[in-house]
Amino acid sequence: MLYCVSSEQYPVKYISSGNLVSEDGFLHDRRNLDSWVFILVCKGTLHIAQNEQNFDIRENETLLLFPHQTHYGYKKSEGYLSYYWVHFFLTDPNYTIYSKKTLLRHGSFLFDSSDSLTNTNAMSTNDHFVLPEKGTLSPEKRTLLLFSQLLDISKRDNFRQTWRCHYSLNLLLAEFTVEFMSENDLFDNRLPGNVKAIIEWIRVHYEEPLTVASLAEHFNYHPTYLTALIKQHTGHTVSYYITLYRINAAKNLLTAPPPKITTKSIAYMCGFRDEKYFLRIFKKMEGMTPSQYRNAFSEKKLNRK
Repeated sequence: MLYCVSSEQYPVKYISSGNLVSEDGFLHDRRNLDSWVFILVCKGTLHIAQNEQNFDIRENETLLLFPHQTHYGYKKSEGYLSYYWVHFFLTDPNYTIYSKKTLLRHGSFLFDSSDSLTNTNAMSTNDHFVLPEKGTLSPEKRTLLLFSQLLDISKRDNFRQTWRCHYSLNLLLAEFTVEFMSENDLFDNRLPGNVKAIIEWIRVHYEEPLTVASLAEHFNYHPTYLTALIKQHTGHTVSYYITLYRINAAKNLLTAPPPKITTKSIAYMCGFRDEKYFLRIFKKMEGMTPSQYRNAFSEKKLNRK
């Protein structure tokens, strides 16, 4: 698989974006563009080929289409399909395409002034967009939320190339870089292994009835020790992480494509057994109710096929 690495010192330039929706049998047009295209599938499966390689992009997966390469649907989708798309230009004159083998060096990104990867200088993920040809979102799906916000801003700006769209897209790609790299363990995390394992368990199992006691039993720790361990290395409590991942999941469900899911259903899907408690915690963390949050980013450009 290929990766595009571009310096964040050169912001990407937004062109256009939208949400394609097809009830059945969608087949992507054959095209060869001079721009990049970033796709995130919300529902269904997109069957598309690039550079004579077939990709099946499913729910919560992404695809990066490269400029000046022919891409096309290699077979029709089956059933409902919905995906977000955005076209953009890279402005970094020295952006590079790497294979995974050359990208990784001891868990870090390494390169020299001649743009070849070496062991001399570390390249921080805080300074670069790292965009895989095919990617997968983490369970909290922050990228999905930012994509929804970009589409909302684009429609409210009458689909013009405004600075708000440029800034929104750059934030989206920067967040996706962190989310993808974290999900694939491609950068150095300084937390101890046991702490990362506990937080990862919470992230994956947030919708279950998690408690400090159940986590302690799973990891064979005393509850008091586990609580102190997480607090010492992160500055947060175990309950903080449980609530954080649940609220993040709820935000993504609130901004998901139609049909809308009721607030009560979202609460239960995200691990809250009391809808009133969910409403109270959501407002405390986000400064607004779930309904207000849903309505804040409800505008999107739809392409129906």
